[in-house]
Amino acid sequence: MSFRNLDIKIRYRSNEHDFPRDFFIPVLKETAVYKRSVGYFSTSSLIDLSTGLFAMAERGGKVQLICSPKLSPEDIQAIDLGYKTREEVIIGALEVSLTSPLNFFEEERLNLIANMIASGMLEMRLAFMSTDTGINIYHEKIAVYIDSDGNRISFTGSMNESNNGFEENFESIYTFCSWKDRSQIDAVTEAERDFDNNWIDNTKKLKIVPFPEVIIDKLLNFRKSSVDYTTDEREYGYKSYIKKNSKFHVPDYVKMREYQDAANDQWFKQNCKGIYSMCTGAGKTFTSLAAMVRLAEQLNDKLAVFIVCPYIHLVSQWEEDVIEWAPIPIIAHSKSTTPRWEDRLKQACRRFRKESAPFVCITTNDTFSGPKVQPYVSKFTEDDNILFIVDEAHNFGSETLSSIMPEQFKYRIALSATIERHMDKAGTARLFHFFGDEVINYGLEDAIHDKALVPYDYFPIPVYLQDDELNTYQHLTRDLKKYLVQKNGKLRVSEAGKFIVYQRTRLLAGARAKVALLMELMDNYRDKKNILVYCGATMAEDEDSGEESRQIDLVTQKLRSEYSMSVQRFTAEEDLKERQNIKEYFQDGLYQVITAIKCLDEGVNIPGIQTAFILSSSRNPKEFIQRRGRLLRRSEGKKKAVIYDFVTLPRDLDDVLPTNYDEDKSIILGELARINEFGKLASNREKAEALMTRIMDSYGVYIDIEEETKKAEDYYGDE
Repeated sequence: MSFRNLDIKIRYRSNEHDFPRDFFIPVLKETAVYKRSVGYFSTSSLIDLSTGLFAMAERGGKVQLICSPKLSPEDIQAIDLGYKTREEVIIGALEVSLTSPLNFFEEERLNLIANMIASGMLEMRLAFMSTDTGINIYHEKIAVYIDSDGNRISFTGSMNESNNGFEENFESIYTFCSWKDRSQIDAVTEAERDFDNNWIDNTKKLKIVPFPEVIIDKLLNFRKSSVDYTTDEREYGYKSYIKKNSKFHVPDYVKMREYQDAANDQWFKQNCKGIYSMCTGAGKTFTSLAAMVRLAEQLNDKLAVFIVCPYIHLVSQWEEDVIEWAPIPIIAHSKSTTPRWEDRLKQACRRFRKESAPFVCITTNDTFSGPKVQPYVSKFTEDDNILFIVDEAHNFGSETLSSIMPEQFKYRIALSATIERHMDKAGTARLFHFFGDEVINYGLEDAIHDKALVPYDYFPIPVYLQDDELNTYQHLTRDLKKYLVQKNGKLRVSEAGKFIVYQRTRLLAGARAKVALLMELMDNYRDKKNILVYCGATMAEDEDSGEESRQIDLVTQKLRSEYSMSVQRFTAEEDLKERQNIKEYFQDGLYQVITAIKCLDEGVNIPGIQTAFILSSSRNPKEFIQRRGRLLRRSEGKKKAVIYDFVTLPRDLDDVLPTNYDEDKSIILGELARINEFGKLASNREKAEALMTRIMDSYGVYIDIEEETKKAEDYYGDE
């Protein structure tokens, strides 16, 4: 087993944790090499050092131990005055520290230490400081644990492996793990380097010498002919140190809502199969993870979990959550942060089939359905306890993905805000057949009513294309007609024409007037915080200089230079740790504004957003509905959200002629659909209604917006 499967906390503290039970025993059980500096030498320190070593020794683990003699002022004076040699004083001090065991357990622990010394599994060296005036104290605490996969853990803090340290003193330690972020990797590396330099006597002001043979011989007197490797369990079971720590648990900071618990109750009634139809922001992820924990409790942790997402960025989002609920997940995809993930998955699957050792694997649709995962999936049977969680599960209704649905996985959860596949009744039927019935159908209106999401004000801001932009858009639209083909009884754009669609989308996203209008609106927010500016993946022209740059770069630069605001970009260029830091700093107000391109489409949780300026919006109803849900996530101090939506229109409404409708409708229909969808649940819905009425009045038409929205859903849902 790897350290990665342990629930290693960042901090252990006497008021919250039992050090042997929560840290030393589980870590040492998986340790192959243990490097430790313990301070003073004594038989009691060796006895306490043995906590957790029995399982490690049974597997042939190695220990390197550095300690120092406990010298009295009289000892130091004897050396200074030349009455005794340093070696004589040290041996005398070590002999004084050797005491007889007080009970059966202490006998067994000294027996283990003696057997490890005799077999070469435990090496000991002595440390002291040499000065002109005598010998000072070497009191450094270093601990490095290395498992068979090369994963490393170190800790820093006041803890000694001693009875006082375990039970009497108030202690704390902070851990560092080599498989986490760069700062933790560096901390572990430095700790091991310091220990290794000590071990080879390569540290200034410190002298390391072999342990005196005479003391080694005395320690070997405690040796018996055999070792009882159940001693840890027997003793600490008696002391109530060892109790089962579930690998799956609900974090202390999570409080489930009534509708989430009700959904999970229904899931269990449906034999742990079901579809969670929940709007974005309502807590689909946490609801499914809570179901996972309940299931694991029933199965005594004998559970393996596969979580499958359509995109890599969603895998990262799940990873961020899962590490708080379950064993450290195996991340399986082409850009995985898990070293040698294929080997780890292979080992995890083998161990689960052999001994039901729990694991979690988070992967993408492509990887799960491919040759690097399917061979392991196929080896499981209905007798194995496998939970299958699929995010954005409507994708699994496709013929390709539905063909690899693991029928042998008996526990199943489908998550989706829109489970039904438009224009694909067969695909929808496949989803319901495999996952079962809905356990909950929970929409945005429900979430706002239940205060699961905050209410919001919606301000649609008209932005008009300039003449050259409109001419370019109309030219692209005429060209696009050449690439229309019949598909499923409807006119669709061929593959060759999709680049023209892309060009039109970029043109609308980068409409020249948007940045200037944004700066006017932001003038009222220069002293505010918790602001998101959602940009398009497009270029923008600086009206002052005429230079072109990415829209996100231009916006970021202008907010910094003209309004002196603290602004941070949030793009695909930042890794998971950087994104976490940005979100924390944003939540704390250190960053007033985040400028982003794709974050609202990536499942990224930034609940601190209170005001959003959307410069570019999707024309796919599924996508802009999801974006709204993410903006409404609750956060401390957040009473409501304010959304400024930049609505791109072909021309100034005062200049519209009725004859313009046919050439402009491809733009205005998509914008009307979004205004209507955002506006109907807004606290100030009259703002949206007023703009929709003005647009239709200007063109002299009546448009059934709900019908046009349904057409857009059908179009994009069939992509």
